[in-house]
Amino acid sequence: MLPYYLLVIVTFLAVPFDFVKPKAKARIVIYWFICLVLIFFAGCRSLGVDNDSLNYDMAFTDASKLSWWDLFTGNTNITIERGYLIFNRIVGDLGGDIHVVFLLMAFFTGLINYNLIYRKSPYPFTSLLIYVGFFYFYRDFTQIRFAFSAAVAMQALFLFHEEKRLISYILILFAASIHSSILVMFLLFLLYALVRKKWIYLLLPVLGLIGGLYDPIVFLFNLGGLPPTLANYVEQNEFGRGGYVASAIAQLFLIGILIYYKNLKKYYDAKLLDLMFVALSLSSFINLLFISFSIMQRLSLMLFGVILFLGTYFFKILEKNRYDQDFVLIIHLFFNVYMLYYGLKMIDPFLLRPYSMF
Repeated sequence: MLPYYLLVIVTFLAVPFDFVKPKAKARIVIYWFICLVLIFFAGCRSLGVDNDSLNYDMAFTDASKLSWWDLFTGNTNITIERGYLIFNRIVGDLGGDIHVVFLLMAFFTGLINYNLIYRKSPYPFTSLLIYVGFFYFYRDFTQIRFAFSAAVAMQALFLFHEEKRLISYILILFAASIHSSILVMFLLFLLYALVRKKWIYLLLPVLGLIGGLYDPIVFLFNLGGLPPTLANYVEQNEFGRGGYVASAIAQLFLIGILIYYKNLKKYYDAKLLDLMFVALSLSSFINLLFISFSIMQRLSLMLFGVILFLGTYFFKILEKNRYDQDFVLIIHLFFNVYMLYYGLKMIDPFLLRPYSMF
């Protein structure tokens, strides 16, 4: 299991490069070297070192047996989205195998994620540590379809803010053909357009916590309101409880951002901050409302990706205040140490096996 631990530790040790000049060659080289390692580590793994790779191998085989007509029309009993099946079929017809699929998915996901982090985060190495510690093993290394859609979701959010909304919508619909969880972004955009009061979003997770006590997933299932894939999970009882960590972190940042909101607006675009604020609140709400049904956490974690940027905005603005500077540096350090600890805890035999290539 040593390679997994080294990935997290090396990413943590690179955090001091956040305080090197942005255009310094060493900073750029170190950042992209780590990113390339992450891409190839996920893309070159053998079957069976993660929980989902064998299922993806089966999907690759199934896609090769379907006609192009059935692939495009969705006339199949396979519950995986048709865009992903078509992608597998193309790779297979060109002579590739499941390992080519892994590598290409890791490449496209990493290209979007790591480029976005470097361009948009004031502390890209801290954001990268958050990503590796909280998201990487769960997404890029295991749930590759979800990882790709989550990366596109963050790109779509920035495009939405830049008033390139049609492109944002097209990207979301495209990525939904790979993993439909990205459709939650439309709920985010709708909520952002309709409700602007920040105190409502501060209290929204509380409503989720209360609603979660009544097990709404069973209620929805009884109404027949679940998609076939989710209904299958309920019927087979193949789900467990989610966790409270994401919601706890989200609530702390929501409170902190409200306290320092005026200072944040001096350095960062207010509309983008508001959009991310709504995303973080909605993420926490969904997580708490469906805490008894961990599959729904995919929707929550899709939105929780804004913490990669919003969290580092918060650290940056606090460090611009001389009175808080030493204290915030300590908080920044302890936060990174916590992400190191959390990332190491994610290396669990239930999720990961001893690493091997191809």
